[in-house]
Amino acid sequence: MSIRDLRRASPFPALAAVTLCAFTACASTTVLQSTPPGAQVKINGLPVGVTPYSLTDQKIVFATTPIRLEAAGYQPLDVTLQRSEEVEIGALIAGFFVLIPWLWVLKYSPAHAYTLTPVGAGYPAPAPGAPPPPSGYPPAEPAPGPAGYPPPPPGYPPPAPSP
Repeated sequence: MSIRDLRRASPFPALAAVTLCAFTACASTTVLQSTPPGAQVKINGLPVGVTPYSLTDQKIVFATTPIRLEAAGYQPLDVTLQRSEEVEIGALIAGFFVLIPWLWVLKYSPAHAYTLTPVGAGYPAPAPGAPPPPSGYPPAEPAPGPAGYPPPPPGYPPPAPSP
């Protein structure tokens, strides 16, 4: 093998190493935490574990993941994670040599914390020592109008003019 052949072959190992580093940076991991801990985590409707749960995927930039957290005695919480929260430096640098790693240039934040609402707790409790809430608290929702629209305001429609 001549020196000329070695000079031609030298960029390949470097390019391969940069590409390999970029693709190992494709995976992004975040930890899902909840209050109370131990809530069941469902991704795309399938149960995958309980909180704290470590989520790792290789989705591309701006991809979304629907997540549902459920715990006994608490209202289910639906959230959507989007892979656009932080910059992945390795993929960014590798993207200057090979464009494909830029598909994974963004990643998730390291952790996400969610608080589940207890069933029947649609409104916050008054602070200790605060005056009691007014009558009718929590406010009742008005009955829907025709075809599900909200009811008209009081005095509408106006009375017809007399002849």
